[in-house]
Amino acid sequence: MGLLLWLENSSLADAVRSTTWVYPWVNAFHSVGMGFLVGVVFMICLRVLGFGRFPIAPLEKYLLVVRSAFVLSLATGISLFSAEAPRFFFSPTFQIKALLIVLGGVTAWRLFKIVFRDGAGWSGAGGAPLAAKVIAGVSLMCWVGAIFAGRMTAYLP
Repeated sequence: MGLLLWLENSSLADAVRSTTWVYPWVNAFHSVGMGFLVGVVFMICLRVLGFGRFPIAPLEKYLLVVRSAFVLSLATGISLFSAEAPRFFFSPTFQIKALLIVLGGVTAWRLFKIVFRDGAGWSGAGGAPLAAKVIAGVSLMCWVGAIFAGRMTAYLP
């Protein structure tokens, strides 16, 4: 609890909470980061699930976008969290969001490892193996759930 109170009483949290423009700008950058992160993850997952017949290997160049967007989302997320750290930390809605982000990140990372190691041969009629499709589907559900839970943190305990 001490770390949460320290974070909530930090100058970062004070700026997010009490200045007119910091919260909206941080929130906007958080949304942009999540848009890029989830957008690229969705593109790869949907391709693995059979939507589109374009080669999957060229998508590897977008992993830098995913990493950069994750860093942006993490930094802005911590900033937003700091404004009300104890409330968010003990909120079931926020806990669900955090869990879904971790699961979404792990499944996306695992899927990327599979896709960019073996994916070049998936353009035939069989497409991706079932295991890759399951991971892609779970990743999609986690990211949709994380976005939904993130929005609900403003309205639910």
